[in-house]
Amino acid sequence: MKLSEKHKLSEKHLVPPFERVRGYKLPANLYSPNERKGGGLGIYTKSDATPINKGFQPIDLNSICLQNDVIDNAVQRSQIYALQDHFKELLPKERTSGCLRRRISVDDDVGVYFNTERKKAHYSNLQVCGCVWGCANCARRVSEGRRQELKQGLDNWKRQGGAVYLMTLTNPHHVGDNLKDLLYGQAQAFKYFWTVRKNRENFKRLGKVGHITATEVTHGVNGWHPHYHILLFFKEEIDYKELERFVGEVWQTACVKKGLKKPSLHYGCDVRDGVYASQYVAKFGIEESLGGWGLENEMTKGHMKKGREGGRTPFDFLRLSALGDEQAGKLFKEFYFAFKGKRQLSYTKGLKDLLAVDIKSDEELATETEKTSEKVRDLEFQIWELIKRYKARARYLYCVEQDCLFGGSHAHDFVMSLAIRDTEKIMNDDVHVWGYAGEGGLIPIFE
Repeated sequence: MKLSEKHKLSEKHLVPPFERVRGYKLPANLYSPNERKGGGLGIYTKSDATPINKGFQPIDLNSICLQNDVIDNAVQRSQIYALQDHFKELLPKERTSGCLRRRISVDDDVGVYFNTERKKAHYSNLQVCGCVWGCANCARRVSEGRRQELKQGLDNWKRQGGAVYLMTLTNPHHVGDNLKDLLYGQAQAFKYFWTVRKNRENFKRLGKVGHITATEVTHGVNGWHPHYHILLFFKEEIDYKELERFVGEVWQTACVKKGLKKPSLHYGCDVRDGVYASQYVAKFGIEESLGGWGLENEMTKGHMKKGREGGRTPFDFLRLSALGDEQAGKLFKEFYFAFKGKRQLSYTKGLKDLLAVDIKSDEELATETEKTSEKVRDLEFQIWELIKRYKARARYLYCVEQDCLFGGSHAHDFVMSLAIRDTEKIMNDDVHVWGYAGEGGLIPIFE
């Protein structure tokens, strides 16, 4: 095989990646007699070839319960990383496809840390996208941050003697309706809704001080179903059912005014008090360990929850697409591009100060660092590429957790198993020459 001039590589680049790994050494049976004496495939560097990890001591939890927790966390993380991997396959050109994959600084290794309080491992020096609409990892982190902010605001307002109500607005929709068109028409009607004079006067008379809006969408037998969730903040308790009848009529007028079909009073508008929670738990299906499903969950995790009564959410479509459902993949893409760049929550002017809530950006919430973590090791570029190539990001962290909690060399052995697997693959390939392709990895070069 002949290399073109522009693809000629140094001797270093002609060595497959597993042979240039700092801190890892191949089993002796993979070396020739001469190589075992320190020849061409030697990889002795500043790191010990077979690191020994005796774990963080002492462990004051029952080992069986702790192991179960570690496994539960590992399963959850595996699902998140699997959805990230599939997003990359669906939309490889989107910035989100590089989340927790590309390094922040190409001059530094990927760090591996262990949180001694939460008993979890995580990576450092990796980019995060902060996208709540397409990234399973950032959606979870950002939505949980928003949930905490909302909870703080709700608690602060209730301590001041105020009342909070949840209003839901929607309009008729049908199979085949374009999601972007539905969102645009609904946004126009929503804007008009708040400009109707009698509506503004009625809210003022009742003591409304502001509201928070979230847009949610599901998909069912009638196609896309976008709707608004609005938290209404009042100085004191009101007759919310009477309010529902009034705003329902205003919403009907707004929809017709902006060219939408007239919603019924029964389905178009719904107002409930702030104490209901449990009836949506079955629909959302996540974060049940947070202590119930209240208004803050309803507002922030709509796109992540699992559908009920035949309905599906955007992340349901991403899961189904990963299982081979092409139509689900198309629907997820439609959702992603319709919501990309939108805010998850919108506050009316002055409400953040009134609720005494410090709001962070999506990027800040997605990149919050672990404050009680200890560094375990660094992963050089070749090792990180190996882990990514075999979609082993989650499995590697699980091995690190096993080492730190129970001792052993699970992480080292796992990397070695990947290296051996890579060796066998290269040996079976017709192409044996590898070229460097930046953060994208190592690719075969040939004419």
